[in-house]
Amino acid sequence: MSEASSLELPGWLRAAVRDTPSSTVTGQSVLVNPRWWTERLDATPFVDELFEAPDERLTRVQLFQLGAEAGESARDARRLLWATLAWGTGRRHRHNRARLSAVEKGGDELSEVLRAAAVTSRINPTTAYRQLQPYRNAVAHLGPPFFTKFLYFAGGGSDTHPCLILDSMVARSLRRDCGWTSLTGLYTWPATEYAAYCELASRWAAELSADAGVAVRPDQIEYVLFRSGRPEANGGS
Repeated sequence: MSEASSLELPGWLRAAVRDTPSSTVTGQSVLVNPRWWTERLDATPFVDELFEAPDERLTRVQLFQLGAEAGESARDARRLLWATLAWGTGRRHRHNRARLSAVEKGGDELSEVLRAAAVTSRINPTTAYRQLQPYRNAVAHLGPPFFTKFLYFAGGGSDTHPCLILDSMVARSLRRDCGWTSLTGLYTWPATEYAAYCELASRWAAELSADAGVAVRPDQIEYVLFRSGRPEANGGS
């Protein structure tokens, strides 16, 4: 049994989520550089897969729209991946050249892995995680901090989608501010621990929903944990 199964909802997190409406989370936007992506995709077989970014911004809602179709075809899965990478790296593009190259070299087989993981993300976080990291990252330079974003957005914004984002900031907050001391990884975690985190956030969201009489989404928990875990944050405790 994971340590997460016995963790109680911290008071600071309860208060912070109460002050963070779901619209704040789903509307979170990142400034991106579509020209950079156009130039890089034009040099690959993926030339027609550029995502739309009005005003050079991407929001979670826009990614949900792509995620709703990510399981339909390899092309749709790749479009979600490019947009996810843009949202995750903003204008810095760290490792994105290498990730594009890895997907191109992986051919149809690797693209099918992405599509299958998008489908699996809607029913089984553990299996979906293992599809993208069976023993090492399925896509070079695409570790859990980024591929869990892909798995999260593949849910299309459903409030019952079982996958959430787990990155170093979320993990830091879970350890430091929530008492999950055994979650020691910085950039990768066992698939079972990822699933335990998703279950924990879902349990806490249900508890908050019952207390407040208003539906609370698990990604509201993730968003607050991320903000608390940033280096410049003081933490929740």
